Amino acid sequence: MKKQKITSSELLCGLCFALCFFAFMLTEALINERCADIFGSRSVNSVYTCGLVCTGVGFLSFPLLRRICKAETARKTALLIIGVLCLAVTAGLLFARRPVPFLLSLTAALFLFGHIGGCVYYNAAMYSSGSRYMGRMIGAGMGLAVFLQFIAENLAPQPVTFIISIFLSVAFVMYFIIRAPKNWIPENPLPYSSDSPKGSKTAVILIVAVVLMSLVAGMIDSVLTAFNAEKTYDIYSGVRLFYALGLILAGGIADLRERKYLPIATVCTILLSSVCMFFLSKEVSYFAGTALMYLYSGFYVIFFTVMFLDYAPKSRCPELWAGMGRVVRSLAVAATVLPAWKLYDAAGCTALAAASCLISIGILLVLLPYISRAVIASEQSKEPSEQQELSPQERLKLYARRCSLTPRETEVLEKLLTTEDDLQVIADNLYISRRMVQRYVSSIYEKTETKTRLGLYQSYVNFTVN
Repeated sequence: MKKQKITSSELLCGLCFALCFFAFMLTEALINERCADIFGSRSVNSVYTCGLVCTGVGFLSFPLLRRICKAETARKTALLIIGVLCLAVTAGLLFARRPVPFLLSLTAALFLFGHIGGCVYYNAAMYSSGSRYMGRMIGAGMGLAVFLQFIAENLAPQPVTFIISIFLSVAFVMYFIIRAPKNWIPENPLPYSSDSPKGSKTAVILIVAVVLMSLVAGMIDSVLTAFNAEKTYDIYSGVRLFYALGLILAGGIADLRERKYLPIATVCTILLSSVCMFFLSKEVSYFAGTALMYLYSGFYVIFFTVMFLDYAPKSRCPELWAGMGRVVRSLAVAATVLPAWKLYDAAGCTALAAASCLISIGILLVLLPYISRAVIASEQSKEPSEQQELSPQERLKLYARRCSLTPRETEVLEKLLTTEDDLQVIADNLYISRRMVQRYVSSIYEKTETKTRLGLYQSYVNFTVN
């Protein structure tokens, strides 16, 4: 069987992720810049903290709206309205001259971006479930977003570039979600099979780990955000490209051996980021310190993004858990920024570096059980040897895993291979609509590189024989 290739729809999903992240970063950078002009540089960290809370609450509003709006048409209409409002209030950030209108605009903009981000994360989690390319898709998408921001901040005129970039990014995200490809499945493809792990303990470990990682990130953010506001250093210069590098590297590592190496790689970069604290206060070594910080940020962002995207489809509320990493990150960093800046003012970078090292050790201890389970799971999931006799059900599961099929797609695949039922009968047996079965079949054909039911059967037979 041919090696599984990334699909065009997965590429579009990665582009959607990239543009959403790009629009959010542009808006956040504009808010910090305008805040320095309106309130003064010493107030930027306070406003940054407020923005983080708004973003986290915005992510939480997405699952709430899905509970309120049950019909898919109502959900898409609400999302379209939110997209239009987001464009309006974001443009208002450029023209707000007084504190109150500016604060209202930034609160609304980041809240709405959070809601849109929650939708993007949820759809990415549900569509990419089981994909061998999720890490690379997310890493490359976010890396592209950072590169686009670098161009927008340094090589293009503003504010015209800002308005055009935000409009195009939000418009594409809205269009892609509302008018999705034929094999995009925005509705819940659950329930998973009964033997799928619930992983509540895993969720707790992930939350604690992300909180601790965010404490380190918050300490670094507080210093760099303040320096940028005071015009001491420019955090959007060429050194920011190390952020893109970290995102792309972490995305590639995330896809190795079912996430086995991502936790330990992230812990290693956290230890490096602790060292960078010593370099931030000296102009001659600032570039090296900031580069290390951005490299860690890339691994940290990919860790909480991919891990929760993996966990979401296995949970009872995937629309909540898909963006939970971003929620935890926003609230934890918000709680850290102001105390960390006061600590830096009082004791300098040495105190922050020491605190960062201690937290890094805590992260390693928290992730040890998770890493151990990942190693055990990878050993158990190794393909059986050719000499071992496999049952038909085991062959089917092995084929589904090779093709990166989701559990629901595997159920549809079994019906296609073992019965002569038409799509309506399959839909009735699985208690889903015919339209959803058609979407699953299209996705199965794309992932298995086949075009017909007969071709699918031949592909499966060739796989079992080889």
